[in-house]
Amino acid sequence: MKKKRVTHSGFTLIEIIVTLTVAAILSVILVQFMGTSISRSVAPTLSMQEGMTLQGIFENMNADYKRLLLVDSTPLATFKSRVESGYYGSYTVSQSEYIEFDTSQSEVACTSSPSECRVLKVAISLGDHSLVELFTR
Repeated sequence: MKKKRVTHSGFTLIEIIVTLTVAAILSVILVQFMGTSISRSVAPTLSMQEGMTLQGIFENMNADYKRLLLVDSTPLATFKSRVESGYYGSYTVSQSEYIEFDTSQSEVACTSSPSECRVLKVAISLGDHSLVELFTR
């Protein structure tokens, strides 16, 4: 009878240990290199979301002001009170005042009565973003 040769299939214990050790060292290097960028990867998404939310608030303001122009006798005054009261959502009003332009086209505060002022400057902010818009009648 012939002796059967034993053939080894698979990995030896030393090969498995060396492979696991090398994989552990490489993963530690990868975590050190990518750790901070992975933990802050949500920041651009949140920033974009704040900017788009702010843009949506202004879109709602524009739509409402266009409607007020058709149905309200003092649309600019009504709109100003709505902006300052937070009627359009969650935002911080940085500026909400009547302005006019002097002869050199520079912006100055409107010194007339509010019913005679024709331009309202609205600046709102949300997080790190802010937008400014002029509303006229």
